[in-house]
Amino acid sequence: MKILRLVLTVIFVGGLAGCGITMSDYEDAIMDGIANLNRGKPQPALESFEKAIELDPDQATGYLGRANALNTMGLWEESLPDYHQALEIDPTLANAYVNRGIAYAHLKKPRKAIADYEKALELNPKLDNPPTFIKRLFSNEPNTDKGIRKHLEALKKQVESG
Repeated sequence: MKILRLVLTVIFVGGLAGCGITMSDYEDAIMDGIANLNRGKPQPALESFEKAIELDPDQATGYLGRANALNTMGLWEESLPDYHQALEIDPTLANAYVNRGIAYAHLKKPRKAIADYEKALELNPKLDNPPTFIKRLFSNEPNTDKGIRKHLEALKKQVESG
């Protein structure tokens, strides 16, 4: 699936270039970051997203990408300021809430994780399909390959019992 997305992206971008339409340096940095994350290379992804932020600090995508790269690297605390910034710029980014929730769950802040998961599902109920990043980030915990709602239920039980 990742390879298919990457191939479709390359075809789309190549098609744009063939039509005389070019991507901005910002968009190019974002695409590089996404491609590196999809290939399991978070450090180069991080560098690409940092470049995107330098080019245009007023867009949420760069912050979201950098936060996701940090999250993938297990740097959950470090990812939080970028999630906050991305959501300040665009409070409708459901993926930012999900990913920040993942960071909060790793940081043993289940109430904050619950709030973020609920907000994400409110913004986009289809997010409950378990994306591969959730499986990758929570590979050592139960219910993680069963979707956000299952993880949300587990967090709520944890809060109730503890």
